[in-house]
Amino acid sequence: MVKAVLFFLLIMVAIAMVGNAMFPGSVGRSLRKKLGVKGPPVCKACGRYIIGSKGCDCKKGG
Repeated sequence: MVKAVLFFLLIMVAIAMVGNAMFPGSVGRSLRKKLGVKGPPVCKACGRYIIGSKGCDCKKGG
């Protein structure tokens, strides 16, 4: 019985490794969608990342 459980777990690990090799990062993307995590804030005018609370250095947007 223990051998069957270990064999099953090894097969599951092999399937997980093949899936991760074929579709890297897809589990993380789907989990981020479910949790509603957004990307970092970006300036609407110039497209640079906004660091801090003052806004963008271009002074046009964000």
